[in-house]
Amino acid sequence: MNRPGDDTSGLRAAVRAALEAADLEPAVRALLELRFPAEGPGASLDETGAALSMSPAMVAHIEFAALCAVAARGRPGASAAIQTASAAATTAGPSHAERKSA
Repeated sequence: MNRPGDDTSGLRAAVRAALEAADLEPAVRALLELRFPAEGPGASLDETGAALSMSPAMVAHIEFAALCAVAARGRPGASAAIQTASAAATTAGPSHAERKSA
């Protein structure tokens, strides 16, 4: 995605517009700044993870959620805020052991 020759100008413009908004969580803002800089190629998942003390998988997860929210902006009924966790992920559920025994 961030290699030379990739045509990401539309995506980069949408992300840069989202970065200008004031509704981004600090971790999301930092991640998007690294992955989609104003100029030049963005950092890799590994580089971004190292800079933010996250695993590359977590970087990819947060980036995916953020890009989905960026894409949803402008659609009727879409939330302007970028959320990095679903409602299900923020509520306590049965533990792994409880699910296994059920």
